[in-house]
Amino acid sequence: MGRTDRVLIVHGDPAVRREIENVVRRAHKHSIAARHAGTAGAAVQLARDFDPRIVLLDLVQDRALALSVAKELRRPDRLLIGLVNPLMDGGAGAEAEFLRQAVRAGVSDFVSLPLSDTEIAAALETAPQAGPSAHEGRAIAFFGHQGGVGTTTLAINTAIAIRVAEQNRTVAIMDANIQFGCVAAHLGMVPERDLGDAIRELDLGPMFPLPSTGSDAPISLLASPLDPRAAEMVTPEDASRVVIELRRRFNTVVIDTAPVLDLMTLSVLDLSETVVVVTEPLAPVIAGTARLLGMLSGLGFSDDRVRLVVSRYRDAPDVLSAAVVAQQLNRAVDHVVPFMMPVTAGTHRGIPAIFERGTAPFTDAVKRLARDVTHGAGVARGKV
Repeated sequence: MGRTDRVLIVHGDPAVRREIENVVRRAHKHSIAARHAGTAGAAVQLARDFDPRIVLLDLVQDRALALSVAKELRRPDRLLIGLVNPLMDGGAGAEAEFLRQAVRAGVSDFVSLPLSDTEIAAALETAPQAGPSAHEGRAIAFFGHQGGVGTTTLAINTAIAIRVAEQNRTVAIMDANIQFGCVAAHLGMVPERDLGDAIRELDLGPMFPLPSTGSDAPISLLASPLDPRAAEMVTPEDASRVVIELRRRFNTVVIDTAPVLDLMTLSVLDLSETVVVVTEPLAPVIAGTARLLGMLSGLGFSDDRVRLVVSRYRDAPDVLSAAVVAQQLNRAVDHVVPFMMPVTAGTHRGIPAIFERGTAPFTDAVKRLARDVTHGAGVARGKV
């Protein structure tokens, strides 16, 4: 399963930063989650919150400040690339001395602006090769472009299935449907603190302990803000910080997202190793899913990072077969999850379907999905 590298781009010109990101997305062999900083102070603060694996740092505008930032950001598991001007002033001797100072400050490679795909690809080859570090878990985001297709139900039950399968694995579920999330209601919980509280506490230190579902397979819950007005204060950067903190604290973080591909959702998808796209086998929904998959591809989400799940599948005249769905979307269907009335009944009562009687076909499909997203391509997915 592909990994995602967090990349911090530090340059004073927003247009240059965007162009650098575009080149890195094309040239890097892994997916990236990128953040931009226009000043040294912003770079240091972003690095603390975002914890980038790769930093591209402008060494042209203010050299003394750039060297100071490099010293602040250097770390054994981080690749620090200096952005230089091939026509730097000052003479060969002065430039050689500056580059030596940059190396001592922690810069391990240099690339010239404007970037070339070949040059940056060669520099990125030296990035730390591990996936999530030993202290960092895996994030799995569930996204459906339309409400009512079962995205939240699948996210919750997959999180529980992961915990059931591996009792020593710590699992959290985050409700990233910031304004109108309902994960807590699906679980029959009314948490005292939520995402808004977590963001405020992160500014002061470690995030507070998360409430547990208290079931036979307990998972921790970070609910969306209980007050929709408080949700208006949550930024994409806040959501990123929370995901990173959860990955430090849990082996697996399952994220339920809002059915809109905005900056908030993208900030979460960017930091997820796997994006589970949930759709329903109805012609209008599949048409929207086709557009969504095209958008994700254009944003750099590779096929091996995306799982396509056909949810609420049933044998009915108005329902497309999984084979037709695969043909319409021009890609394999990774998982098919059947529609079952007991699943809906359990949801209405705040009980996860995986604990309901008479849901065996649904539960079996969710368990296969859980094995896939936690263990990757080595698990047979039964593609259609």
